[in-house]
Amino acid sequence: MIVPLNSFVHRVHDKLWFSDLVSNLDCSLKRIRRSRHWTLLGKEHRLTQLRNELSDDHYLWVKQAIDKALPKRDICLAELIECNPNITLNQLITVSGCTISEARLAIDAFESLDLD
Repeated sequence: MIVPLNSFVHRVHDKLWFSDLVSNLDCSLKRIRRSRHWTLLGKEHRLTQLRNELSDDHYLWVKQAIDKALPKRDICLAELIECNPNITLNQLITVSGCTISEARLAIDAFESLDLD
């Protein structure tokens, strides 16, 4: 998978530490020609592991870039609600990555309050 890191050198807090972390996780960091943009290359599970390793707020933009590049999980909201009927709206959004309106519609459908 390829994760674009635009303006990497200007935005990264500690380039040496970050590049060491990337190489330790069997990923690679490459500059795009002579530009200021870089790409992060790695397998999906390694990028997820890298994302989890980045706890500092300085690397929040890298975590967001990885999230954008990772494939969206295909989660059935109805099954998720059936497994946990007491799930809150915020928990459903966090677990599934859906929007507020999608979560509300799924909960309403589960509770038979579908207002179509």
